[in-house]
Amino acid sequence: MPAGALERAVGLLDRLGQPGAKPTVAELARETDMPTSTVYRLLAELEQHGFVARTAGARVTLGARLIVLGQDAENGLRDRIVGPAAPVMRRLSRELGETVILTARCGLETLALDVVEADRHSVRLSYACYRRGPLDRGASAKVLAAWLPEEDQDRLLAAAADADGLADALAAIRRDGFAYTVGELDEGAAGVAAPILGPHRQLVAGLTVAGPADRIADQVDEIAAAVKAAAHRIERELPTA
Repeated sequence: MPAGALERAVGLLDRLGQPGAKPTVAELARETDMPTSTVYRLLAELEQHGFVARTAGARVTLGARLIVLGQDAENGLRDRIVGPAAPVMRRLSRELGETVILTARCGLETLALDVVEADRHSVRLSYACYRRGPLDRGASAKVLAAWLPEEDQDRLLAAAADADGLADALAAIRRDGFAYTVGELDEGAAGVAAPILGPHRQLVAGLTVAGPADRIADQVDEIAAAVKAAAHRIERELPTA
């Protein structure tokens, strides 16, 4: 499949991966701004390999092959990052009494790989595992964006509504080693995040402490120091091969 066609096919799969999505071919064409003939052709190739399926009502859904690939991906993530991070996340959550989130980049989005919720406070942030979000909003996202390779960061800035403001924010996050945001994803919530880097200082994931904004705001420096220290502990536990 040529590069341009591959990008369009990924766009179709991404649209089909939205909650409750069962569009018709015509709806897919309209929503992805592609000619209907192109969508038919790409879907035929994807269906041949089990990536999409057609329902009796002429609607399109994700195919069964993605279940196998998803399980393989989940197992790999568990071995590479979720497993090593889990004990550190539990310790950090107990220490600070707040929700701790492990996130990874997924294209120009973030994906929550693991979540630990503390039970110290009756009011706390709940965050769903595998929740997706934009890569330009929230501490969990911005800390990933700040350590993107230059080409990928350029793509993000080209797609962002406030590119200048975002570029300055990402530069500051990289300089300081952590991100702090308030209310960018969830009203009344704040987050402090640090990067988890591999042995060659490449981005692996992000570690975030999140909770009610008034509680987080009172201890940003303390939380930032704790999150950065926890991220470094996880880095030491990452497999080297």
